Amino acid sequence: MGNISFNIPDSIDKTLEKELLKSYFSGGPDTMPFFSIVSRNKNILSLKKDEPDSCFLNIPWNIGNQGFFISPTSTLPLSDSPYSLITELARGKVNQFRNFNADWEFSGLKINQELRDQLSKSTLEFGKSFSSSVLSQQEKHLQTAIEYAYQGSDLLIREYIRQIFDIRHQGNQPFETGLSAKISKPFPASLSSKMEQSFNYMQVGFNWKKIESSQGIFSWDEVDQTVESCLATGMEVIGGPVIQITKESLPEWLASSTSTASQYATAMARFLDTVIRRYEGKIHRWIICSGLNVATEPAFGDETYFRIACKLAEIAKQIHSSLEIIIGVTQPWGEYTATKKRAFSPFIFTDNLCRAGLNLAAIDIEIVMGSSPNGSFCRDMLETSRLLDLYAVLGMPLTITLGYPSIKNQDELGDYEFGNWKGSKTPATQADWAESFTSLALSKRYIQSIHWAEIADDPSSDFPNCGLFDKDWVQKPAFAHMEKIRKTHLR
Repeated sequence: MGNISFNIPDSIDKTLEKELLKSYFSGGPDTMPFFSIVSRNKNILSLKKDEPDSCFLNIPWNIGNQGFFISPTSTLPLSDSPYSLITELARGKVNQFRNFNADWEFSGLKINQELRDQLSKSTLEFGKSFSSSVLSQQEKHLQTAIEYAYQGSDLLIREYIRQIFDIRHQGNQPFETGLSAKISKPFPASLSSKMEQSFNYMQVGFNWKKIESSQGIFSWDEVDQTVESCLATGMEVIGGPVIQITKESLPEWLASSTSTASQYATAMARFLDTVIRRYEGKIHRWIICSGLNVATEPAFGDETYFRIACKLAEIAKQIHSSLEIIIGVTQPWGEYTATKKRAFSPFIFTDNLCRAGLNLAAIDIEIVMGSSPNGSFCRDMLETSRLLDLYAVLGMPLTITLGYPSIKNQDELGDYEFGNWKGSKTPATQADWAESFTSLALSKRYIQSIHWAEIADDPSSDFPNCGLFDKDWVQKPAFAHMEKIRKTHLR
């Protein structure tokens, strides 16, 4: 059992103190979370773990106008004495910024003077904290160092994206990357031209809970209309996810009618078979399932859910061997493994899929931030780039599902739950997030296509406020960014 504790600074925003309990250990070659026991006693935050491996901590932290992110410490040895929380957060982010800057410059990235100045400022502020004997001044310098390091990281990743785009646009050839948004209900015919201008694929979503609300009784009207409206654009249509492992998407009868893993898998396979056969000849590329890596109910275990994913892929291939099959992995940073002991991290789950001989077209990595309860806690673009490059090591083509809410969910007490981008969840910050993270995904050659989580807000969705339109099909600012990205970069 390992133990690390921290002194919580007096300057912390008291309304955010409870968010510290979402901290967790990470480590190992895949930098995924360890199961972590977190507690707080007055001004001491304590974490315990079973693994003897060296580790670093991920801690929710307010980064000023950058947002509220999970932030890393550097690698820390176990200690009986508490560390200074804000010191280790500053050390961790400043070092991350310095290391990425050095690695990318060595790899050929041109580092401009603005980046060098930001690097100097973050390092200088960190050093100043050790020259002051006044605790409040130390904490002020450390917080400033953290914010400078995040500002610098943002500048670094944007310069990386700009230079990659310059290289990829040599010869004036558009990128072959796909761009779509999941459409789960018929859209007004008046928006068809906008869809064609903003996307080069159409994507139809399937909500099993709504389609088969009673076992064996199907309601296809809405889905049929959605498929036909997408086909009418003349673009290729992607289907799925057909099965999404969330309470918003799984039918209520499933739990009561399936007492064994075999029955559970059979019900899923039957629905998948029904959907694919219904739209055979119209949809050739399918995201057959997403989220089996996080499933805990029923408690069949990670190995069983992995086998179910494999069975679903085999079922789809049996229908037609030429179908292009994708399996989705959700919450790819693996926060859920920090609170419950799991056999597989999301990275290991993905690695197992790549090794299973399923002949998959791609793995879909879902990066939906700030949306509770199904999304991931917010991170900056540099950390997201690191994560994508980690999954790319597996050698499997990737697709990416992106999303960020334009308003907090009704049950959220504030914008800080699951973090935030630029300090809030508004149409403006959603638009900035959409442009930033879509551009990041486009800079990665190994990403086949980018899917926005929902085209329009829907209270029954897994991500109810992440639409590019509101529930009445009024366009949000984020949609204009999709149109601009399509026009600038894509075929």
